[in-house]
Amino acid sequence: MRAHVVGFLPALGRRRRAATAAAALLPLALSGCGSESSGAPSTVAVASPSPAAGALDMALLSHLDLPTLAQAPAAAQPVAGQGAALSAAGNWGYTTAGGRRFALTGLSTGLSIVEVTDAARPRNVALIPGLDSQWREIRTYGEYAYVTTEAPSGIDIVSLKDPDHPRKIQSWNKTLRSAHSLWIDEERGLLFANGTNGRVGGMRILDIGSNPEDPSEVGAFTDFYIHDSYARGNVLFASAINDGFEALLDVTDPRRIREVTRFLTGGRFTHNSWLTRDGRYLFTTDERTGMPVEGWDVTTPTAPRKVTQFIGNPAAIAHNVLIDGDRLLISHYTEGVYLLDIRNPEQPRVIGSYDTYPGPSGGFNGVWGAYIFPASNLIVASDISGGLFVLAYTGQ
Repeated sequence: MRAHVVGFLPALGRRRRAATAAAALLPLALSGCGSESSGAPSTVAVASPSPAAGALDMALLSHLDLPTLAQAPAAAQPVAGQGAALSAAGNWGYTTAGGRRFALTGLSTGLSIVEVTDAARPRNVALIPGLDSQWREIRTYGEYAYVTTEAPSGIDIVSLKDPDHPRKIQSWNKTLRSAHSLWIDEERGLLFANGTNGRVGGMRILDIGSNPEDPSEVGAFTDFYIHDSYARGNVLFASAINDGFEALLDVTDPRRIREVTRFLTGGRFTHNSWLTRDGRYLFTTDERTGMPVEGWDVTTPTAPRKVTQFIGNPAAIAHNVLIDGDRLLISHYTEGVYLLDIRNPEQPRVIGSYDTYPGPSGGFNGVWGAYIFPASNLIVASDISGGLFVLAYTGQ
């Protein structure tokens, strides 16, 4: 338990939950949460909006714990050799053409699929079993989910064409056995597999646009280990966690990737990044205690300039960032999730927060991943030991 203070310059405060912490921002039209769901709801811990003690303009709509997620109707046969402690990892969201919403959560035993169209009554749809691994990340392309893990199983390709009956197509392993994370450029139909086995843990680029069910490798970059990446157009930002820098790569031709520049981040443990919608600012994380989420002006690509930073709690770790429109969502391990208004990226402000983890600050507990459904107030967060939290931003 902890008391938590969010501060600005000049400082403003709010109490949250018992070690004291500070969050500082330094200068350097949302829709509802869903409609009626089809099918009977599964067991839900919370059936009506309920704020955590000290939450800022966020409410808990529902919660599914790990055992509930793991007991979903399996869409494939269980994988032999399971038995490691159950935990949650990354998560993502999927929206059908008809507007139905699904939370895709990586468990240590596979991919959990939960319908959250009616966010107060989520429906446990399926578990796509996979090899045991505490890492599991998901991205989507069209009507497909791509799932990666550090286990030597390749990339799982799951069809969501019939979201009530998802189907694993294959575990793609033609040129890789594992990857740490994925990025998908939907415009170009390219999948960037980061931290792949071999080739110093660099990046493999797969063409998924031509055949989403059976990709082909069209390029690779092997100069350094890439932990995560973000691509838009012909530019890719690569987070080199082992070397402590963010690199800007020219990926115009995936067969001939060229490094344009690199810059060190504050914690020298560069974890992930996300670009604002106008392409002028990049936000980065360093997966180390007390290290800030940093904002960079990348208008001049060869000379990125730090313009802001955010520290949720100097005793805790910021994990990932994600941007939707003018909002920055942070999954912050033991501090839960933060939502920041970045209409002025150089002076962001906290507009929402919710803490899913009841224990003390610090370490690798709490929220691993968080996803906000585009142009909505609906957030799904994966808590490592707590399962799936379905949240609503309730501010204006």
